[in-house]
Amino acid sequence: MPWEPEEGSVVADRYRLEEFLGKGGISRVWRGVDVETGDEVAIKHPNYDSSNHPDVVDESIRSELDVLQVIKDAGGHPNVMQLVDSVVHGDMLFIVVDFVRGEDMQDAVSRRGGITNPEDIRTVGIALCEAMSFLHRNEVIYRDLKPDNVMIDRSGEEARPVLIDFNTATGFETGTGSSDATTIVGPYKPREVAEADRADDRQGPWSDVYSIGKILLYVLKGTVPRKDGIDPRDFGADCEPYLAEIVETATQTDYADRYRNATAMKRVLEARDASPPPEAAIRHVQDGQQYTVYPGDTIGRRLAEGPTPSIAIEDEEEYISTVQVQFDVDDWGRWILQDRSLNGTYVQSGDGWQRVLSAAGRERLQESGEDPTDRNGDIPPTTYPLSTGDLIALVHPSYGVSFEFQP
Repeated sequence: MPWEPEEGSVVADRYRLEEFLGKGGISRVWRGVDVETGDEVAIKHPNYDSSNHPDVVDESIRSELDVLQVIKDAGGHPNVMQLVDSVVHGDMLFIVVDFVRGEDMQDAVSRRGGITNPEDIRTVGIALCEAMSFLHRNEVIYRDLKPDNVMIDRSGEEARPVLIDFNTATGFETGTGSSDATTIVGPYKPREVAEADRADDRQGPWSDVYSIGKILLYVLKGTVPRKDGIDPRDFGADCEPYLAEIVETATQTDYADRYRNATAMKRVLEARDASPPPEAAIRHVQDGQQYTVYPGDTIGRRLAEGPTPSIAIEDEEEYISTVQVQFDVDDWGRWILQDRSLNGTYVQSGDGWQRVLSAAGRERLQESGEDPTDRNGDIPPTTYPLSTGDLIALVHPSYGVSFEFQP
């Protein structure tokens, strides 16, 4: 049997376990202290007493660590749990994260019987959309948004929702996760997640949009039915019409009828208007197919399994990243392209081509000893404004995958 931590244990000569907070099917969680800095932390380790096989527990907690490392490498986000450290003690993996002082959303809403102030609900929704947008652009789908996976941090001037527990989160290239590790069921899951083995629809950013809609219903009413396309007013919730329409749209059965990503949902919440956000069109030059794009939409390589970008492109040579580019609209209503790849993207605006390259792509070139500057000696921008007729070439103009932008 592995070593069993207990209150007062010091892990890796650094982290002291102060208080047992709870357990789930994968992990046990403690409030702890970093004895070197005095900082309060949360400490997670495998729960081998659960009904899951120990190998499944180990696989899941290592997967969670991988996702948390991706988040940390991307700079973190104020509405997402932050990785502090990971250590092995007694042949057991321990994950150390920031301690969020507050209560989970389930307790907060149950204690108050729901929240009726529309501005408070908007604040919660916008914060969750921002967190999901951050995860999605870093190729992570959360898949398990529910009230007890959202902590309400009350340490600052305003309450701050924080996503915790990444046991079922998955990267775009890591498949849909192990169905043996966690049963993803419940009223907060869209059909393509809850019935992943049977549903034909692919998981993607729209899957987390559904769960945000259900969370807003929970905040409004304190309960959530197992039903799609919900108008909160039909269940006795007193809320603004725009908010009811946003929840109804976000929770549609068919993901094509939802907001396609969390950035688009954030924009309608900010505007207090359920109408779809601004849209543009791009035409695939090689096959003539046209696509509609919304703020936050992405183009990337089609995968054999697992989550997918908004627009998935076949790429047998795999030079196109799983999230190659992302579209957005700035404060002045101008469309912009953001490169999210390692190989870069080119935009032809007028007579010449401009390379657009993410910060990660620059670092990759520098690490390999290559010059990240363009032919003029300039550092390629990470974003670029788009105009009617601009051509967008993934990887390189000679690679043969390009789109014409048509706002």
